[in-house]
Amino acid sequence: MNAPLVKPRLLKELKRYGAIDVSACFNCGNCSAVCPLSEGTESFPRRVIRLGQLGREEELLSSDEPWLCHYCGECTRTCPRQADPGEYMAAVRRWTIARLEPTGLGKLLLGSATGALWVTLGIAAALGLFLLRIKVASGKAFDGWLFRALVQYGTIHAVGIAVGALLTISLVVSVVRFVLLRRARLSPEVRSDRARLLSATRSTLTDIATMRRHRAETRPVGRGWLRDPWLIHLLILGGFSGLLVATALDFVVLYLMESVFHLSMFWPARVIGTVAGLALLVGVTGAIVRRLRHDGPSANTTCAADAWLLFFLLVLAVTGFWIEVAVTFAIRGPVNDWVLLVHSVMAMELVLLLGATKLAHALYRPLALFFMHLRRDPAAEVVPRPGCAN
Repeated sequence: MNAPLVKPRLLKELKRYGAIDVSACFNCGNCSAVCPLSEGTESFPRRVIRLGQLGREEELLSSDEPWLCHYCGECTRTCPRQADPGEYMAAVRRWTIARLEPTGLGKLLLGSATGALWVTLGIAAALGLFLLRIKVASGKAFDGWLFRALVQYGTIHAVGIAVGALLTISLVVSVVRFVLLRRARLSPEVRSDRARLLSATRSTLTDIATMRRHRAETRPVGRGWLRDPWLIHLLILGGFSGLLVATALDFVVLYLMESVFHLSMFWPARVIGTVAGLALLVGVTGAIVRRLRHDGPSANTTCAADAWLLFFLLVLAVTGFWIEVAVTFAIRGPVNDWVLLVHSVMAMELVLLLGATKLAHALYRPLALFFMHLRRDPAAEVVPRPGCAN
């Protein structure tokens, strides 16, 4: 059987997502020797680098290694060619998100700073217009001549539903593609083994809730509590997830079931939202400070996609607490209305773009962990995986 052709186009494409100088890699294996994740047939990040150099797109897309990597930076720190393997793994994650996302928004948001700016502003303007028209229709606020002259509420509402449905379908398609690529590598026996599926699920949930792998595989860098990257990740992930839960509870209880409960405030959602917002604010602040200090290899490089997400999360947390204070102490005024508008627009945009931004890590990393636990038995693989591609 003929060997697959080398496709250099892939490496050029990966450079667009941040793999700056991985072409300098001559496959010495030093990165795999120092990586705490390398064990058995898993070779971090040597195998993934080799797949990129050879242009093996399908194998790279179905590889779990990039998602299991926590960017501890040992490979980058010890690379004799300064190829920055850690940043390469991050670039592969961005590339994978963009390739799996069918609308093309992932390519704009993750592969182009200019594209990310225009997409962000365009969606923000559309969402802001939508929310403003709701206010005008209710007569509660923003009732100036400018907003009365805007596009009809019904039109914006219909377009908003269509865009939301499109991006939801896009997210589902992306996740399904991610899962199918990995499921194809499992033997039929493993796919149907319920005990194994349950065990993998429990292990995955434990990893996520406790950051067990992240804590074991990264060493402290920097000063104070900022020394622990796993803690910052846990605060950001937990904070954002908690805010989603609080928002969903408010929506269900205060809007969908208003006639049943007759409540103007749902305290469980308020408590969850406050705690989650605080966790998010602390985590994002810590991540920004680490990057400003350049605490470790993972904080030395901040691409446009990283800066975009940190900015959004920071503004979301700050405006959320602003609104919390205004509501708690009954502070009224037009400034609070505008802060609420900014908060609502940015929150909606983050949720809509979940599958096209770095936030997709919250879906893809747990799935990669799940398949990793399923594959722990070497017989689970349909085709044995070599340590690296020659």
